[in-house]
Parts: sequence; structure tokens; C-alpha cells
Amino acid sequence: IAFVAQGLAILIGIPLGIIAAWKSNTIYDRLIMIFAVGGFAIPSFWLGYNLIWLFAVKLGWFQAIGYSPFICSEGMTSACGPIDWIRSITLPCISIGTIGAALIVRMTRSSMLEILREDYIRTARAKGLAEFPVLIRHAFKNASLPVITVIGLGIAGLVTGLVVTEAVFAIPGVGRLMVNGVARRDFPIIQGVVLATTVSYVLINLLIDLSYGYLDPKIRYK
Repeated sequence: IAFVAQGLAILIGIPLGIIAAWKSNTIYDRLIMIFAVGGFAIPSFWLGYNLIWLFAVKLGWFQAIGYSPFICSEGMTSACGPIDWIRSITLPCISIGTIGAALIVRMTRSSMLEILREDYIRTARAKGLAEFPVLIRHAFKNASLPVITVIGLGIAGLVTGLVVTEAVFAIPGVGRLMVNGVARRDFPIIQGVVLATTVSYVLINLLIDLSYGYLDPKIRYK
């Protein structure tokens, strides 16, 4: 759920951040920043309860609570399979991804605004390049380092930071496992979750550092 939610946040946050920087100080920028501020201000559990009320209780489109596995195993009596899996994770992912998208929008916009003022962006436009290649190939690639950092840290934080969301949607995740382990003083469980969290942070930070060299050749040469 953490990885799917962060993927949803990336798909929403990066395009909106690019549009907000491109259309800076326009109505589009204002509307996108209202979404970003709202994403920070709205608690995830409040958004989760409202999503359950609307899409699960009233409309019946998605599963309200619980988790359905993607692959059905022999002897399972609960719902399983790709369709049920999507129905079970959609609302939690929207609840979590909205907050992540808000942070990505703000970081993408601020980074893009600095790059769009550079001389080489004006030169690319003066040469007659279309606006889309200028925004993506020239501007966003050079503005992506802080965005990649935020995305990586967001993934690492979500791995074990879903306690409230897991409680709202009654999902047996790692966060609830940690809380239950502390309540029962189950030290092996606590040590295992802490170790998994540490390893995930180290691996994700390593991937972020390796991506810097690909995105910025100057870092690779150093």
C-alpha cells in the first residue's frame, strides 16, 4: 500500500507541480496550490473516513475495511484476486497519496521556478523548441534532484508510518504490528520491525544517491 500510494502521489504531484511553475501566478497555479495546502491541512484519518462514507457506504464501489490478497491461495475463504485487491487498497492509497502529492507539488513547483529563470531555458525557447520538451527535458530534469529526495524519503517514511491509516481501514500492516508488539512487549517483533525499517531507509537512501549521478552528470564526474 505504501508503494502504490507513493506511486499515485508521484503521478499526481509531478505534473501538477510542473503546471503550477509553468503557469505561475495564474488561476491554474492558485488552484493547484490550494490543493497542495489542503493536502497538508487535512488529516489522513479524516479523509479516510470520508472516503469510506462516500465510495464504500453510499456508492459501494470499493471495499470499506480489510485487505484482499492479490493472489488467491488454496483454502482461502475471504475475497482475493486482482479486482478485490484493487478494491481494497484504492481508498487507503488515495488517503495516503493525497498528502504525499501535496508535498511533491510544492517541491516540484519551487524547483521548477528556479530553473525556468535560467538563461539556457530562454535560449532553448529562442531556438524554437516546443514548450513540452523545454519543460521536461531541460527544466524538470535539472530540477528533479530535490523532488527525487522528497519522493525517496516519503517512501521510506510510509513503510512503517501507516499506523493511523491501517487502523481506519482495519488493515493488518507493519505499523499495527509494531504497535501491537509494543503493547504486548513482544521484543522479537519490535526488533524485527525496527531492523526492517532501518534496512529500508538505508536501501532507499542508497537508491536516491545513485539516481543523482544519472540525473546530474556533474555529480557523476566528481
